Amino acid sequence: MGNIRLIDINKDNWLKLCLLTPGEAGEKFVAPNAISIVQSVYDNDGQWVIKGIAHGNDIIGFTMYGYNVDDKAYDLCRFMLDQKFQGRGYGQKALKVIVEEMCARFNCEKIYLSTDPENSLGKYIYEKFGFINTGQLVDGEELFVLDLP
Repeated sequence: MGNIRLIDINKDNWLKLCLLTPGEAGEKFVAPNAISIVQSVYDNDGQWVIKGIAHGNDIIGFTMYGYNVDDKAYDLCRFMLDQKFQGRGYGQKALKVIVEEMCARFNCEKIYLSTDPENSLGKYIYEKFGFINTGQLVDGEELFVLDLP
């Protein structure tokens, strides 16, 4: 079965990652992975880290995170699970792995993310994990913060 882990994107898996989709309901809340992969190169002075999310031999999702040069803060700017792997409890486990990796890599004290106000499932997952809605809107999205010990 295997544990949730983050994997590097390479010549053998990039296409599979680009073809993952959150499903019709989630597509309006998260950019396509192909766009995020390109964005990681050209946006934010190339500071974004991109990873696949794997469970066993399956690639089940995608994440992009890093130090946001403009906001001077650590952001989890993309997080998606493919529609075939949703509803299995992988979201909380994947968030834990992502946050652990961000802490190990950056030694950050706070992690920010934003989401569409209508993304009720995403907000539920983030709040259940411990992210708190700051009450601020950034580019029309609600800003959440996770304070780390």
